[in-house]
Amino acid sequence: MKKTFKATCLFILCLVMAMPVLATETRVGSMGGIGYYIRDNSNIFYFPGTLMQYKNQAVAELRAKNNDDLYTIGFHMSSSSSSVFGAYLNRPLNLPQDILGSVTPSLSLDRCASVFYGGQLSSINYGIIFSIAMDKEEEDTGSNDVKESASYFGLTAGASTDDADLGLTIEFPSASYEMGSSDKTWGGLGLGLNGRYFSQQTAEMEVVLLGTFYYGFAKQEQGSSEIDYTRLQLGLGAGINYQATKNNMLVLALEAFGLDMDKSAVEDGDETTETTTTLPGIYIGVESKIKPWFIARLGARQVYESYKEATDPEYGDDTEDTDFRSSFGVTFGLGIVMGGLELDALFNEGILFDGPNVISGQTNTLANRISLTYHFGRKGE
Repeated sequence: MKKTFKATCLFILCLVMAMPVLATETRVGSMGGIGYYIRDNSNIFYFPGTLMQYKNQAVAELRAKNNDDLYTIGFHMSSSSSSVFGAYLNRPLNLPQDILGSVTPSLSLDRCASVFYGGQLSSINYGIIFSIAMDKEEEDTGSNDVKESASYFGLTAGASTDDADLGLTIEFPSASYEMGSSDKTWGGLGLGLNGRYFSQQTAEMEVVLLGTFYYGFAKQEQGSSEIDYTRLQLGLGAGINYQATKNNMLVLALEAFGLDMDKSAVEDGDETTETTTTLPGIYIGVESKIKPWFIARLGARQVYESYKEATDPEYGDDTEDTDFRSSFGVTFGLGIVMGGLELDALFNEGILFDGPNVISGQTNTLANRISLTYHFGRKGE
């Protein structure tokens, strides 16, 4: 139990301005991994107040070839001019799977279903999202029956204006394992807060400031043994979006500070703390509308991190190990618009080196992941 779950929290920042662009996970991923911190429909799960900006859409996120387990399907439909509702199925869920596996080894709790509603009060948009995931298994062995169960409930609420977004998330995960007269349980509470503010400097440039916070705690119990888990995440960032021309956009983002700390403490035993600190993360994204129906994208990121693992044993001396890391990545993307249908693809650059199969005999795929968005309208709107 010395090693708890790991996560590298990359808090990145940028902004999309006036140029019409596509809005999917694949689009922001192909621009250097700028993720949840641009104006994009993938933001709705962190800033539900933005739901009103994405009415009447059907979305498919196809994250890996021929792998339905990694697909997400959802829709946003306006019920009136001032409200929107919808649902997503098989949405990724970020829970400590290694800890869950130690409690319920036969179960998986990495996907959830979400329903949401958004509305408008004066100049403020608001949104509410409810998410749920469950798994259960029972085995009759004759002498020692085995029962496993796991569940997740999450509630996210948010408010947005023209220049600011705020989101608050509360989540309740739990798991239990029973075999005969012995049992094991795990459960806790998580609280997250995200905020961003947009400031227009010139007609071509806008600056956005970002702050993120998450704190979670959980307890695992087995007989008289207890283990306490805690997680703390903090992030601060700033970015600039420059509209070079009508059809060309450049994004520069700086993750000024990122902290991800996980701690496990065995009652009357060892305590282990893992801390990842980002100082800094630098991101560049370029998007160019080459034709009305064709968009090209390029992204790059350079991230510097410090990873530290400290152990405070019940007996013996404390230990501490620190590792400094640097990572670099480049991404390419394509966007195609066909009427109300938009297709985004994370382009596999390997095909540029090897060529298609008929030339090289290689089996490189054209894209590593694909997103589809279909826009539909209601009569009278």
